[in-house]
Amino acid sequence: MLLTAVIIAFVVGVPTAMADLSLGAGELVRAGGADIAVPGYSVPSFTHWDDDGLLDLVVGEGSGTYAGRVRVYLNTGTHFQPQFSVYSYVQSDSADLVLPGGG
Repeated sequence: MLLTAVIIAFVVGVPTAMADLSLGAGELVRAGGADIAVPGYSVPSFTHWDDDGLLDLVVGEGSGTYAGRVRVYLNTGTHFQPQFSVYSYVQSDSADLVLPGGG
């Protein structure tokens, strides 16, 4: 089963201050021109992954029969108009970091 990641909020203003958090209408997030679809349960969050000052999208995937992995979608847009790239998996020792599926 594929679940589409739905982001309910995006940080507006300076991303380091909780007072700047604004909630907006829910919207589907796209990467590479397509809706983001993640197998198993998805857990999206934003972080400064590549230290470029933009919030990147990090999505945990997998549960049950799916192996657990972490996808990273780099923000190639701006702070106020994010654009996400195709994903890559978090790696450890030059291989995808994989955890056994669980429930």
